[in-house]
Amino acid sequence: MPPTISEGFVSVDFVSPTVKVSFAPTATPQFTFVPESVTMKFAGKVILLKSPENASWKFQGATVKDDTLNEFRPSVQSPGNALHIFDELRDPETKTYSYNVTVALDGVSFTSPDPVIVNDPQ
Repeated sequence: MPPTISEGFVSVDFVSPTVKVSFAPTATPQFTFVPESVTMKFAGKVILLKSPENASWKFQGATVKDDTLNEFRPSVQSPGNALHIFDELRDPETKTYSYNVTVALDGVSFTSPDPVIVNDPQ
């Protein structure tokens, strides 16, 4: 099914894969991402959610590596329980982007290893 087009814009809500993120500072690994990789075929946003929802840590931000076309805009959703990574899908070629997520627990910041977003334009 193609994305909904309204007044010349693609609906961002159409392409919004969800990634559940869990974090425990004493676990190995500290972070888990389910799924670890998401594929974007259209512009939209990747939604990262805290798992479990009542965890005491909060999202602080994200960095997408090698984003030379400035395709990605991370945005922490108040009060830090969700993180949206807006993806404008500017590159016409299929490309895999690694990203890091930073969370805070009891005033200490922790940064994740590299889950990925695969941009695969149609």
